[in-house]
Amino acid sequence: MKIRKCATPITLKNNNKKAVLAIHGYAGYPGELALPAKTLFDGGFDVYVIRLPGHGTNSEDFRTTNAKMWIKEAQESYKKLVKEYEEVYLIGHSMGGAIATILASKYPVKKMVLYAPALKVSKLNLPLISIASLFIKKFDTGWRSDPRYKFFDERDEDDDQYLGKEYWSHLYLKQVKELGFVAKEALKNLEKIKAEVLVFTGSLDQTVPKEVGSLFEKQSSKNRWKNFEEATHFIPYDIDQKVRKDAMEQTLKWLL
Repeated sequence: MKIRKCATPITLKNNNKKAVLAIHGYAGYPGELALPAKTLFDGGFDVYVIRLPGHGTNSEDFRTTNAKMWIKEAQESYKKLVKEYEEVYLIGHSMGGAIATILASKYPVKKMVLYAPALKVSKLNLPLISIASLFIKKFDTGWRSDPRYKFFDERDEDDDQYLGKEYWSHLYLKQVKELGFVAKEALKNLEKIKAEVLVFTGSLDQTVPKEVGSLFEKQSSKNRWKNFEEATHFIPYDIDQKVRKDAMEQTLKWLL
């Protein structure tokens, strides 16, 4: 089973005493977090961007995995890093943000940065999806590559088209149900987290409603929520250059 080049886990080491564990989103891949990884590495941190099971390979592999496997991979990665570093911070995008929230509810994470964390997902009717998944495996989404997005990872020329065909051209109902499970677990455990959280959302996001940021603001007065009017769901590599620049600067400042 081949892992696409852009989906290869990223490890950047300064031999610092502090590390950052980065978790990508549902149907995503490590390369989506290449820009924050580089930003944090340049800022002195050791950075680890993991690949969740079933991601960045093919759709058949994807459909053999589930929420518990995704959470376990992140949890085991965190447990390994805390043995090596004095401090381990978290960053997460979309479902990765929800998984980071779950980890922070179980472990003494001091700081984390979340990009459009999927504690809520727009138009996600879990009871209906659970029933439908018993009869329907997938349906077409009409996905098309958008050249306005800029990539910051190392990749083969056909990575975007390949992953688009395997992951984003279809909605796999069983896997969407698993995404819903992650979101539900994160929301249920939100009040348990002690970490100081910086949350970014976008008004143009059609996946995660921007109001999710208010959940973290209400959870603690130490948390901060920044909504970008011009941002889409993909803040770590957003179309808008100013959004990317601002988000990366604030990410580094928050974790320093």
